Amino acid sequence: MKKIMRRCQNCGCLFEVCNKVKKHEYCNKKKCQRARKNKWQKQKMKNDEIYRKDQKEAQKIWLDNNPDYWKKYRRKNLKYAENNRKKQNKRNQKAKSATEPISKPIAKMDALTHENKIISGRYELVPVKSNIIAKMDALIVEINTISRGYAYSGP
Repeated sequence: MKKIMRRCQNCGCLFEVCNKVKKHEYCNKKKCQRARKNKWQKQKMKNDEIYRKDQKEAQKIWLDNNPDYWKKYRRKNLKYAENNRKKQNKRNQKAKSATEPISKPIAKMDALTHENKIISGRYELVPVKSNIIAKMDALIVEINTISRGYAYSGP
């Protein structure tokens, strides 16, 4: 019987296909098997809600059992931690010193810009900053746009 050869999806090397393995696309090298598993897991996380939920729960349990992991990691990897700290300080300074709005904001994607047009309709007004602990009801207002050519005649 002739042996079937195939190229590995990860490293591109030729390998002998085992007829017992379904969809044999990766060679038996450790890095290629890791790539295969990572691809499978990424797909599973994307498509399987139960698997995703289980992984999140397992991660939470692990973190609860290892609360000082990141502290130990930073202590063990001083150079990495220091580089990360420097980069974060640069990002913070850049954000603080920016005189004009950041072109690609980190958050608040729905904020109005000079390009946005206000649409007529009902809106909820909520105070931006408030030292009140309890939740206050928002104000409901109606906004109607007026064309540019409209001349205001006063009250």
